Amino acid sequence: MSNWLAGAAEVTITPPLGVRLTGFAGRTSGATGIHDDLHARVLALEADGTRAALVTLDLLGLDADLVECIRARVAETCAIPAERLLLNCSHTHSGPASISLRGLGERDSAYLDVLTRTVAGAVRIACDRLEPAALRFGTAPVRVGINRREKLATGQMILGRNPEGPLDPRVYALRVDSAAGRPLAILFSHAAHPVVLAGDNLWITADYPGVAAAVLRQIEAGRGAPPVALFAQGCCGNINSDPVGADFEAARRLGTVLGAAAAIAAETAAPLEEVGLQAATRVLSLPFLPPPSVEEAAAAVAAQRERLKQQQAAGAPTALQQAMLEWAEDTLRAAREPERFPGQPFTVQVLVVGEVAFVALSGEVFIELALDIQARSPFARTVVLGYSNGCSGYVPTADAYPDGGYEVTDAYRYYGTLMIAPESERLITNAAVSLLADLAG
Repeated sequence: MSNWLAGAAEVTITPPLGVRLTGFAGRTSGATGIHDDLHARVLALEADGTRAALVTLDLLGLDADLVECIRARVAETCAIPAERLLLNCSHTHSGPASISLRGLGERDSAYLDVLTRTVAGAVRIACDRLEPAALRFGTAPVRVGINRREKLATGQMILGRNPEGPLDPRVYALRVDSAAGRPLAILFSHAAHPVVLAGDNLWITADYPGVAAAVLRQIEAGRGAPPVALFAQGCCGNINSDPVGADFEAARRLGTVLGAAAAIAAETAAPLEEVGLQAATRVLSLPFLPPPSVEEAAAAVAAQRERLKQQQAAGAPTALQQAMLEWAEDTLRAAREPERFPGQPFTVQVLVVGEVAFVALSGEVFIELALDIQARSPFARTVVLGYSNGCSGYVPTADAYPDGGYEVTDAYRYYGTLMIAPESERLITNAAVSLLADLAG
């Protein structure tokens, strides 16, 4: 009978002061302080000679070039192929610009070079620490977020509070102990935007997920050396933390609630009955909505140029308006040459650990997609993650398009040029369920 081998590692990825933060538009300077360190955490697993690694990062997201760089380094040093390397970002809005978003902070190439080396090195450390282990999986009720798509009486959809809207009121925990019972790692997941701190905050912080990881470590420390606590962000495209735009004390309270719930999930977790690792990946090409006519796009460029001139004349900050002009110019190119915009690459990855399936999606995915995939999955224990292996933008449900709102009508301008079409929901969920079915045999 085969047995699990597991190893874990944690490294600091806090950038230097002055680096540009990302997640909110309109920040006029780089980071002015460090409230708490950012981390990359790794759980390496091996069964029957097959090795995989799950990596969590306290970052907003990763550009495709960074994903490929990390994958290449890990494949070279640890012999883990891309399909068995899962990279998940917590989506903190108070971290460095690790993803290219118009008007939301420029990437620092020197920092990102160190980042890719550090993350790959952490995977190597975790692999070097592989030892016999026992795995358990559990869940516990918790709610630290709220559906943010609020429809006003006027019919306008805003980023607000929708207490009746869907969410996932659970935390999932994969517990890994040594053969002697010493806690090695706990990977826990929940879905809520880390936006307790808002755009006026210029201090680096992991937000509530960082607190949750620290609380979980502290609780578990009584059983021996504190484990590596890995937070994996779920599909929180339409779920905000509750509250939003508050302070560090609010982040501490929210993180404490989540960390305590994760500890309960880990403590009550049931042993995995199967030993084995399986993985599969599919890269989709999501269709775009049609571009506007050339005339409409040209008029939008002219309007954006006029707004930029007005802001320049008034001496107001112009970074965001310059970004919107660039978007309008790209849209004009799409209107003139639509063949240059065939579709949006989107990665669907499935990593099965024993009888627990992790589905990793490369976008800001609405929670409904995660719930749908779970309901249709052949694995009773299925965890669906967003912000994984890159992040190409928002993925709303098809039903969300008629109501519009930030995720449908605005956010894509920061990420790219055109918005993906409503059928993207069906393509993604069907691909995920298909991969799950293939691996379930």
